[in-house]
Amino acid sequence: MQCTEDPSPAVPADKAAVALKGFRHIMAQWGCTEAEQKQLLGLSQTEFDELTAEKSAEMPGQLLQRISYLMGIVRALDTLYPSDDRAAERIRKPTTDEPFCGLSPLAFMLADPQEGPRLTRRYFDWKAQDN
Repeated sequence: MQCTEDPSPAVPADKAAVALKGFRHIMAQWGCTEAEQKQLLGLSQTEFDELTAEKSAEMPGQLLQRISYLMGIVRALDTLYPSDDRAAERIRKPTTDEPFCGLSPLAFMLADPQEGPRLTRRYFDWKAQDN
């Protein structure tokens, strides 16, 4: 699989498989559609199909970084909320908190798949530290 914007080295297949398993779990927990998943990862339909079909393929480093942001968000949400359902609700709940400006955290990430996940993770890490 290629990622045109990714100058970082590829991630070995074993690490890619772990990241993809985590990503799938998060997407199921949040109830994300396939279109939302592709957008969060910054992949075309073909690239997404390759990623989800291949069991032991390398992964571009940029893709691993995006997944790691999502994993960090989940970790922070687990600290803040007592149940997976509450955490999933929070990711889809609109908020006026910065940087979301009235969007839900998920909508914010989808609106800017490059910076949105990084900023969302920073926000939830900050909230979890405050907890």
